[in-house]
Amino acid sequence: MYSLLIFFHILLLVFWLGTDLGVFLGAKVTERTDLSVETRVTVLKLAMVLDRMPRTALTLILPSGLTLASQLGLVELSSVVLTAVWAAGLLWALILWVGFLNPETPLEQRVMLFNFGANALLALFVSGVAIGMLLGDSTPTWLALKVLSVGLIFVAGVVLDILFKPAVEAFLGIVTEGATDERNAAYSKAIGPVYWAVLAIYALVLAAAWLGIDKPSF
Repeated sequence: MYSLLIFFHILLLVFWLGTDLGVFLGAKVTERTDLSVETRVTVLKLAMVLDRMPRTALTLILPSGLTLASQLGLVELSSVVLTAVWAAGLLWALILWVGFLNPETPLEQRVMLFNFGANALLALFVSGVAIGMLLGDSTPTWLALKVLSVGLIFVAGVVLDILFKPAVEAFLGIVTEGATDERNAAYSKAIGPVYWAVLAIYALVLAAAWLGIDKPSF
């Protein structure tokens, strides 16, 4: 059971970073002014489909990580708590996919609003727990830093969603009114900060993975 859970946890990381890299590169392609607007729209739609995987992985990374930590004796969590965490993660993933399968509808908008709220709540909660672990003396420092990395991933996710909204609005201007130098420049300017948020998530995911594998003694 433990080895299967490790395998699942690693798969989440693979699909998270792998598909998110496709999203990143797709977003870069949408800036290309030598492509038609129709092609840029198609690439962006494909990137948004790929974006489903990292968002899904995020909902399950905590349940799988907490279960592994519990089996290793690093944290004390009852089966009731772990069951509740898994139920919450799976429900979150299900809600996300309901939105994914109903694109460009009011239902999708409500789901994305729910997802934003869940990310914001976990950004505060997980980061707060990590700080408490760092200030205490009963938790290995590497584990506390790993939890903090996950908390900061949620923070970066919230920032990304906030930054992505003006980029979408700028791109819609290109789609509805046509591509001009001014609109292309406005879109590139708006999406630029989004890349930094994405790169921050990559760095934090890799940091969390390294801490979990190496378990350094600080």
